[in-house]
Amino acid sequence: MDNSINEKESLEIIRTMIHKAQTNMSEGSIFYLIWGWAVLLAIIAQYALLEWSGTEYHWVAWPVLMSLAGIVSAIVGRKRASRQKYVTFVDNTMAFLWGGFVIFLFAILFLSPTIGWANSYLLVIGLYGLGTFVSGGVLRFRPLIIGGVISLGLCFTGILLRNSITEFTQVLILLAISIVCSYLVPGYMLRAQKNKHAS
Repeated sequence: MDNSINEKESLEIIRTMIHKAQTNMSEGSIFYLIWGWAVLLAIIAQYALLEWSGTEYHWVAWPVLMSLAGIVSAIVGRKRASRQKYVTFVDNTMAFLWGGFVIFLFAILFLSPTIGWANSYLLVIGLYGLGTFVSGGVLRFRPLIIGGVISLGLCFTGILLRNSITEFTQVLILLAISIVCSYLVPGYMLRAQKNKHAS
């Protein structure tokens, strides 16, 4: 029995795999939006507390909002996993990429008292940039690639201008620009793509 497949069948298999990856990518836009908004709100809260209250607890928004985003992501992820009928190579790649992101993020946070919070936030901007740049390349989604490049550029600019940046709030502004460009804009574009395919 001949188990070989012809060229037409090979192309159809590839086309099906690409379609599945694109569908999963569009459905995954919710995670970019959850984390994008949680981080942006934490930045705004910390900025406001630093500028107008002078409290030493200006950082308190981060553990609250990140915990909330983690809970919401876990619920959404569980529901999505129960509906998902297949796991593609792209899905596995993204899981390892963002798993590595979380590990490195915790390493930065652990070292923050030693290297300073401004430097830590600049490294986090670079981390956002790397994650979204690679995601965009794997998924062939240009807005993620552009967002990643912008975030990497902000990271390098912030590092080069570190001596000129005297206010921690200026680093927060760079972080806010990074999260809008690398998470929120691509997230909404992915969501629009999902709605377009659904209609």
